[in-house]
Amino acid sequence: MSVSVNQAILHDAPSDSSSKTFIVTKGYPLEVVVSLREWKKVKDHTGTISWINSENLSQKKMVLNQKKENPIYLEADSSSPILAKVNENVPLEILELVETGKWIKVYSSVSNIEGYIYNSDLWGAK
Repeated sequence: MSVSVNQAILHDAPSDSSSKTFIVTKGYPLEVVVSLREWKKVKDHTGTISWINSENLSQKKMVLNQKKENPIYLEADSSSPILAKVNENVPLEILELVETGKWIKVYSSVSNIEGYIYNSDLWGAK
């Protein structure tokens, strides 16, 4: 799942009165570990476990870029033109998983482009 609001607070327990541990921004991917009615226990790209109010999550499939200046290519081929380079920890929307499993077609709202990026450089793509 991914964060659906501009800023969402992660908690150390499933309650608004629990300690706030971190703030995440729109599009940030999280892996759901446990689902309760109003809360989800989630894991982030560092492996940290937290709780988030379910209202702040979306089914939109997102990944997190894990490589500095990671190129997004026009085609699923490293010899094709580079459309942009993405900074580390930038969320990208998954548009399509390419059959080889090596590439993912993504949309970058930062660069406003669609292109292909190596799956191995991303967190959240399973």
